[in-house]
Formats: sequence, structure tokens, C-alpha cells
Amino acid sequence: MRLVFSLVFAIWLGATLSPALAQDDVDMHALNEAGKAALSSGDVATAARIFQQLADAGDPNGMNNLGLLYYTGQGVPKDPALAFSLHKRSADHPAMVKPQASYHTGMAYLMGDVVPRDLAIALSYLERAAAMDFGPAEYEMGLLYLTEPTIADATKALRIFQSAAIHNSPAAAYEAGRMIATGQGTPADVIMALDYLHVAADSGVPDAYYLLGLLAEWDYREGGPIDAAVKWYEKAEAAGIEEAASRRWEMQTMGPPSNAKQAEYRLNRDDPAGAYPFLVQSCGNNEVYGCYYQAVALADGRGTQQDRFTAMSMFDKLCADTADYGCAEFARTTLLLGGSADATRNQTAQSIFRDECSTGDQSADACYSVALMSWDDSFGLRSEPVARQYAEISCQMRRTNNEACQMLRHFQIEDSWKDFGKQSASSKPAKPNFFEGLLYGLVVGAQQQTGTGGNAATQYGEAARQREAARTQFAIESMRPGSRHYGSCPTVNSPGC
Repeated sequence: MRLVFSLVFAIWLGATLSPALAQDDVDMHALNEAGKAALSSGDVATAARIFQQLADAGDPNGMNNLGLLYYTGQGVPKDPALAFSLHKRSADHPAMVKPQASYHTGMAYLMGDVVPRDLAIALSYLERAAAMDFGPAEYEMGLLYLTEPTIADATKALRIFQSAAIHNSPAAAYEAGRMIATGQGTPADVIMALDYLHVAADSGVPDAYYLLGLLAEWDYREGGPIDAAVKWYEKAEAAGIEEAASRRWEMQTMGPPSNAKQAEYRLNRDDPAGAYPFLVQSCGNNEVYGCYYQAVALADGRGTQQDRFTAMSMFDKLCADTADYGCAEFARTTLLLGGSADATRNQTAQSIFRDECSTGDQSADACYSVALMSWDDSFGLRSEPVARQYAEISCQMRRTNNEACQMLRHFQIEDSWKDFGKQSASSKPAKPNFFEGLLYGLVVGAQQQTGTGGNAATQYGEAARQREAARTQFAIESMRPGSRHYGSCPTVNSPGC
């Protein structure tokens, strides 16, 4: 797409006077301004006469402006060859500081109408104009690096288009958006592409309307809204792109995407509340995707009110129906319910954790879960040997899994109490240390015995027992998922644990 000359005139008419000029420069500048004023008022004959006077005096701006008139045939006979000569003289003039003459000279060598086509010379002039941040020259360079086989470089073309877009070239903004959307010269990035395409569309580029319609249609087919696609296709159709009408008709008559697609679209955009109604409808149609993510939403309370009992039942059914989806989630949800599920489901959950314990990245957590369900009476699966076995496996597998190691510590203290209780109370030291006082006090209190230092030991042991009981209870709470203290013990010997 070639630049229309109205854009060139707009840029040219906006030129300003350099801060410091000699008297002759001031006179020439005044003449240029007079010529542009005449052109703006429609008096092209006067404008041509003034620009001719400037060109005869060797003024590069006058040469450029007169060249534009000869190129378009305004006020003078149309003469592309003379226009080229004037533009080239202007571009090569040492005092020329504006990009238009270099741009038009480069385009003449590129088109090959008035001079033989020469890609190297064309690029050299276009590069001069581009160095002055002239968007149209950058756009043409981008097209050359995109399409000319001898210099093709998509990455370089994209970089030039992006620069041209910054320098007010809507056509370049469209090309940059198209390349980024399709992954040409860069990894595909639809979000970034949309930024460029909207710039082009805001400037009235019809191809940008159509491509925005395509992207919106793809979004719709993935579960997004239809309104944006319809809007852009209608604008493209009004701009003369006939294919937009057929795409719009096809899209509107094929029906909406599936509930699962519409839910997935919203979940991917972190809109769980918007996704939830579609998940419910999808599950109502017995679609695994909808049922699974509806259960996840209920278990986590994202997008709807939390309901772990319902989530557990849904995961249980998925696991039974598919033997794959929902089994691990069923086990974890049952564990989080803290024994509120029925005995059969608790047993099934523990069995799943046992299977996971032997394989997978989460095996340490699974082993600990078996231990916890075997130790916590609320699950109805009390088995201290099983709890000890799986706690030790989990603690050894991952030392940072402090919950399992805390559980082992509890068992070790329990074993020490039992061993200590087998000894005679009268053989205990009169002034025991903390741990001895704990065990001694427990034994004395249990056996109702007294002896030398017995009262002191009992008092000291009772204080120690109370402290250790609180410490152990806190540790137990920190091990139970769902507890407000869960995860509060970063290491086995942390204070308060």
C-alpha cells in the first residue's frame, strides 16, 4: 500500500523554521511560507510560481515542493521525470534537513518508472528519510525486508514496522500487528498484536478491521463473546472487504461454542465466577471437564460458595466413572474434611494415598496423609503402627516435610514415657532436668507414689507435662490440613512446636 500524497503534504506543511538563519535563508523561508499559503488557499498557480523561483535560487525546500507539484500535476503539467530530478537535487543538497525529498527519490528508484529500478540506491535514500523518523519511509523499508528475496529478513522488517508505527504510519502499525499475531519474525503474541492493530484500525486501515475480526472470531470459537467479531467484520465489510460478510454470516449461524469451551475461556482469564454457570451446564450434560472443574470450584470456593461435601461426592463419582479424573482430588478433599466423611470414603481416600505414596512427585505428602488418617481418631482408621510406618517414610523422603517429622517426634516422646515408666519412681534423681522431670512427674502422678524429692519432682513434672501437652497439641494442629495452625512449624525444633 503506497502512501497517498495528502499525507506527504500534511507533513510537509507542518515544517517549521530553523532557529538561526541568515538573511537569505529568512527570505527563502518567507517565500516558502507564501507558497504554502497559496497552495492551502487553492491558488496552485501562484504556489507553483513561488516554488519555481525558490528552486531557481537553489533552495532545497523549494525544489522539493515544486517536485511535488510536478508529480501530481497541480498548477503545472504533470511531469514525473522533472519531479524526480527536483526531488533528487533537493535530497542531495547539503542544506536539506527534511525527509520528504529523500523519500520520494528512494521511491522513484524503487518503482523504476522514471529511472531504472535500483534496490540498493532506493534503500540508501529511504534510509536517509527513515533516519529522520519519517514513518512512510520506514514502512517502505519494512515491506522491502519482508518481500525482497535478496534482503528478506522478517525480524528486521518487524523491527522497522514497529518504529514506523511509533512515527505515525498506520499501515506499518497494521503490518506489525499482523506479523506479531501470526508469529512472523517473532513468537506469536496476540495481546501485543492487538495493540498495533487497534492503532491501525483507529486510523481507518480496512485490513486492520478484518484481522481484528478474525482474531475476535477465534476468541469467540474458544468461548469468548461474539460482539467484538461482529463489530469488526461489519466495519471491514463497509470498507469493501467482501470476505468479511461471509465470515460474519458463518459465525452467527453456526451457534455458540460449547459450555465447556465458554467455561475454559473464562477460567483462563481468571474469571471463576463467570465460568461457574457454564461449568454447571457442562456437568449437567455429563461432560467430564465441566464436572471436574465444577468440583474444583466447590472444593476451593472460587467462583461459588465453598462446599467440600458436594465436591467430595463429585470427585468420588468422577473417579468411579473414569478411573482417572478426580481420584487424587477426592482423597485430598476427604482429608480436608477432617474425618467428617463416612468410613467407606475415608478408607477409599487412604487407599488412594497409599498408592500415591509409592510413586509420583507428591509421594511424600501422600505418605504423610496415610499417617495422619491412621493417627487422627476422627477418621475412624486409628492404627498407630501404620501411622508410625508412613510418617517415617515421609520424613525420610523429604526432610522439609516437617509435619511427618513432628509426628515421629511425638512417637519418640511417647516411647520414652513408656520406657521411663517401667523404672522405679524412687530411683529418679531428686532434681531432675526438664525431660526427666516430665517423665518422672507423669510416673509419680500415675502410680500415686512418694519418695525423696517426690513432691518437687511431681510439681516440676506436672509443669513440664502441661508445657509438653500444649506443645504437642499445637504440633498436631499444625499437621492437620484445614486447621488455622496448619504449616505453622517450619522446622521440627521450632519454638511453640
